[in-house]
Amino acid sequence: MKDHLAIMAGLGAATLIMAWLPSLSKKIKISYPIILLLIGAILYFIDIPLLWPDPLWPDSWLLYISEAIVIISLMGSGLKIGRRYSMSNWKIPLRLIFITMPLTMMAVYFLAAEFLVVSLPACLLLAAALAPTDPVLAAEVQIEDTNSVKTNNSVEFTLTAEAGINDGLAFPFTVLAVLVADSQLEFSKWFLDKFLLKILIGLVVGYLIGSFIGFLIERLPKIKGIKNPHGFISLSITFMTYGITEILHGYGFLAVFVAALCIRYTEEVEGDLKEKMHDFVEEMEKLLLVVWIILFGGSILNGILSIASWEGAIFAGIFIFIIRPLAGFIGLWNTGLNTLEKSAISFCGIRGIGSIFYLSWAFLETDGFVEKEFIYSVAAFIILFSILIHGFTAPWIMTKVEKEKGK
Repeated sequence: MKDHLAIMAGLGAATLIMAWLPSLSKKIKISYPIILLLIGAILYFIDIPLLWPDPLWPDSWLLYISEAIVIISLMGSGLKIGRRYSMSNWKIPLRLIFITMPLTMMAVYFLAAEFLVVSLPACLLLAAALAPTDPVLAAEVQIEDTNSVKTNNSVEFTLTAEAGINDGLAFPFTVLAVLVADSQLEFSKWFLDKFLLKILIGLVVGYLIGSFIGFLIERLPKIKGIKNPHGFISLSITFMTYGITEILHGYGFLAVFVAALCIRYTEEVEGDLKEKMHDFVEEMEKLLLVVWIILFGGSILNGILSIASWEGAIFAGIFIFIIRPLAGFIGLWNTGLNTLEKSAISFCGIRGIGSIFYLSWAFLETDGFVEKEFIYSVAAFIILFSILIHGFTAPWIMTKVEKEKGK
């Protein structure tokens, strides 16, 4: 009973602190995931009896919690983006998807093969899992004001849109790694089914569900006696869209983001329902984020980094400081952005919880990855480096960008 009360007290205190952390982090120019990581370390040292990873949780636990956080975050990301962004605005994040992301995958693959000297399936899996930016830990470099009429926040919009799209598009390559590990790869079948078909189904299902829900919340209040629901429906839409899409053989991550976009693009909505929907999923995301980072801190203190050791640290440093920034700059070439904007977008490619989802999903699909713990350790290094490096630099970078834009 005392353990139960200690857990309630510890998590309650952590989530209470989270209520003020976003505004506090802006004031001190340090991202709040760093502070949450510190809180997790304190809870570990005072021996709060949580189910601390030792140094890893079971794959299924990692999958379910990371899956829930990511899809909730994707709904929030989509609800931030309104009709004020035209197709010309979307050209920049799409360049990151179709140029920067493949370049990142290739660089990670070759670096893993030559430096980490892991197997071909492991190289492919690392490339797929580390390629997408994270919609959860990157919240502080994304669009904040969902009602803003300004369109000159190209850095925030680009990072928000990139994080929303690339999670769905990294999945086919995770599947590719699993097929290679099981020696079951038929390239044409993978390309037509796991790449083209599943992406198409994700886009279509997300569009249909989002458009239908947008129609309902726009039209139903015009019928006498019917009022729009509360913001919690955003969570219902998130899980429903993800579940239906996965059942229909599509990529649920992509569908959730597209559904949120379609709802957000339905501008004639009575009252402030969409803002309430965004605020609700953001609250849920932050609640789950507190738990995840606290337990991630426990995993670090329990020795997950020691598995990859100095190799993982060097790999993470090369990834954070060279691979993503260089691939980002190449993708943003000739876009009309100034050097500061290109630097901000290229450098702030934050990695996080999505990578853990892809790894845990792959490890549950097959036992063919003999370097499983080593791969987790490398990913933990990159996530930790991203939390710390981007956590100290991103707030300063975004402030500098805002000053230049005269916001």
